[in-house]
Amino acid sequence: MIDIAALRKKLGMSAVELAAAIDVTPGFISQVENGKSGVSTDTAAKLARALGCTIDELLGEKKGPD
Repeated sequence: MIDIAALRKKLGMSAVELAAAIDVTPGFISQVENGKSGVSTDTAAKLARALGCTIDELLGEKKGPD
């Protein structure tokens, strides 16, 4: 998974703002950012939309062939 905290900060978004955007608690965002919690497919899709990336990018998948 990509560094969600770094991407969120690069976008100028707080954990509270990201949590509100995807309808979860700021504590959940903290757990995900610290690797203490995984996310469902639905939440991954919401995170990707909120962060302006694809689910593949969110999960660290590379684009196209190497």
